[in-house]
Amino acid sequence: METPDTTEQVDVSNIDLSEPIMNDELTITLTRAQLIIIKGILSEHIQPRGYEHIAFAYDLFTRLSNAILTQTTTDTEAFE
Repeated sequence: METPDTTEQVDVSNIDLSEPIMNDELTITLTRAQLIIIKGILSEHIQPRGYEHIAFAYDLFTRLSNAILTQTTTDTEAFE
């Protein structure tokens, strides 16, 4: 499968999860609200079929949940 140039070329019904490029990890920046909305939409509409898709969905929701629960920490100095 060739990497699409634009998002319009992605046919999500034919993604081959076994292709090495599909396992590349990417970094994006989203707000917590955006992530919660994405997780909610996916949880309502994802329909994994077969072990590979179930494992993929489980990993996806685990990562989404972990990201949502992540607390941002700031370094604070103790004032004496």
